[in-house]
Amino acid sequence: MNTFVKAVLVICLFVIPIGAHAKQGSLPETVAPLLVGHPGKSGAYVLEKGEEALLARAWLADHSTKSIHIQYFIWSTDNIGILASEALLRAADRGVKVRVLVDDLLIDAPPETMLALALHPNIDIRIYNPKLTVGTSKLKRVGNVLTGFRTINQRMHDKTALFDGMVGITGGRNMADEYFDYDHRYNFRDRDILVLGPALAIWKRASTGSGKVGRRFRWKNCWPRN
Repeated sequence: MNTFVKAVLVICLFVIPIGAHAKQGSLPETVAPLLVGHPGKSGAYVLEKGEEALLARAWLADHSTKSIHIQYFIWSTDNIGILASEALLRAADRGVKVRVLVDDLLIDAPPETMLALALHPNIDIRIYNPKLTVGTSKLKRVGNVLTGFRTINQRMHDKTALFDGMVGITGGRNMADEYFDYDHRYNFRDRDILVLGPALAIWKRASTGSGKVGRRFRWKNCWPRN
């Protein structure tokens, strides 16, 4: 195991669990020395348990200073979904630019809630392929199914979070209780991976819509349109 990966382990096992209970530096202050000390190398750490996956996201959101780019297939309005929304709102209040891309199919947040968050000057919420749920009447929904099933079936299953362009988390977890071992009835067996270093280059291109990662990925296909 190289020293860079060991440093990632330190962040995940010691820095992240400390969270707000200790005076920690910002995300760039914590990560930049690792990147400088290991030029050209990427670090990765598997987030096996739901609790550590949640704590990792919370710490990174609370210590970001410039930007947070989030993309998820499912974002529920349960405990996890609300905690995640609150963390993003806190970041936006600090001046962090927050961009959220979520698929239209299984989103259950009230339109009023999304509009309220979207009114924040530092929050940009986008809905991917909004033909079934967000801003779609029942009549139009039926029409979309009958006339363009292939189009409405184009879904975005990405599950990524990029913090300050320096640390990313991706894997199988959506923003819902059952993905973080918080559901009282059933939970999914999923895992994430925390990544930093050059391996994040493709995430950075995708998060700004400039990379050819796939036509479903681009912001211009999402609502609201500029």
